[in-house]
Amino acid sequence: MKRLGKVLHISKQNEIIIRGDENKYSGSPGDIPRLNTFVLDKSVKRIGKIAGIFGPVDWPFFIVKPNKVFTDSDLKRLINDRVYTQ
Repeated sequence: MKRLGKVLHISKQNEIIIRGDENKYSGSPGDIPRLNTFVLDKSVKRIGKIAGIFGPVDWPFFIVKPNKVFTDSDLKRLINDRVYTQ
């Protein structure tokens, strides 16, 4: 399990916006997780898959499409939590 970053907010389209850890990905572009990589919360529960990556290479943002089992209140509880990749 590798740390991905911190959940910033939930978009109006119910996508999770995550800020990657600063300077973690500055070594090489191969360090950045690929699209469709599973994202996990601190209890190792799958919350969704990476649907998009944007921003600077050394400190990117990630868009995560959540699993359908998550309700709006479940998603809001993730704000400011650290998330991980599998």
